[in-house]
Amino acid sequence: MARTADYKSAFDIIGPIMIGPSSSHTAGAVRIGSAARQVLGAEPDKISISYYESFAETHAGHGTDLAIIAGILDFSTEDPRVKTSIQIAEGKGIPIEFIEENGDNVGEHPNTAVVRLDKDGKHVEVCGNSIGGGTIKLRSIHVNGACALMNHTLPILVLYGEESIREFNQCIATLIERGLKVNEEIKSQKDGKTIVALHLLSPITPELLASIREEYKSIDITNII
Repeated sequence: MARTADYKSAFDIIGPIMIGPSSSHTAGAVRIGSAARQVLGAEPDKISISYYESFAETHAGHGTDLAIIAGILDFSTEDPRVKTSIQIAEGKGIPIEFIEENGDNVGEHPNTAVVRLDKDGKHVEVCGNSIGGGTIKLRSIHVNGACALMNHTLPILVLYGEESIREFNQCIATLIERGLKVNEEIKSQKDGKTIVALHLLSPITPELLASIREEYKSIDITNII
């Protein structure tokens, strides 16, 4: 059973307005795809998706493929284009690969997908769980090899770049000083690249997000909502 702390209200358990058939296999999948799109920051040139357990067994029949591609294309859960998302992506010339994984489940949940996106030399991998009612948890975020491991629902703020860890710490301190409520900081460095995932207790305001991006232009700041 999912922890009640993973849901903010009864509406999260019921699920959002969406294209069917199932909140776990469609609405949640849209949001996993959307999370990966937000980290990439653009429409991808290439898409590869690995499914585990229930997702691997039922993805085609339950509409998971359509849903996750819709999220990657920045469609909402209720957008009628969800039903033709693969056709739309293929019409744009975006190659798509679906992989049914038989090995160990890297996401440790029956509804797990790993979305890999590429654009202009930027490679992103997002592992997400669809835990019901359209709610998702992110288990890992990779950007060009740097990886943050987590087990959190949204919202999550991701900081990425090649600046010193001191610059990242200063950015985080500035965010907190200006009222951002952070539940947990997850930091990782690899080959001179730093990634920080901030699990937020409440969403960052558009005004604060805009100001922090302007002040710390050398850090790529992504708001996953």
